[in-house]
Parts: sequence; C-alpha cells; structure tokens
Amino acid sequence: DMSLQKVWLLSGKVRFEFRWEVFNVFNRPNFDVPNRFFGTPNFGRIFNSGSAREMQLGFRLGF
Repeated sequence: DMSLQKVWLLSGKVRFEFRWEVFNVFNRPNFDVPNRFFGTPNFGRIFNSGSAREMQLGFRLGF
C-alpha cells in the first residue's frame, strides 16, 4: 500500500488536503486460503485471489 498527501494552508486556520492512496501497488495476486477439507478432490487447491490494484482520491477542507 502507498499514499501521497499534500496540504495547503489557504488562510489562517483553513487548510485543504489532497490525498491519493493505492492498494496492491505492484498488482501481485493475493491468494485466498486453500481448501482445507481433507479427503475431498480439491484439498489444498486455491480457487480465489484478492482484488487487483485499487486507487482512490480524497479531498478534505478543514477549518
């Protein structure tokens, strides 16, 4: 995960904040837990993975 943030002081006590966040920056698969039911044909197999890279922007005005 990674985030970048920039804050601007507009006047006195007023501030504006910009934030950019990235989750799973290198876009690598995050595998789910393998099937753990012994004796089934799918024992030990992984069927799911986590989400791909996600990004979000945020803005905040504080006063």
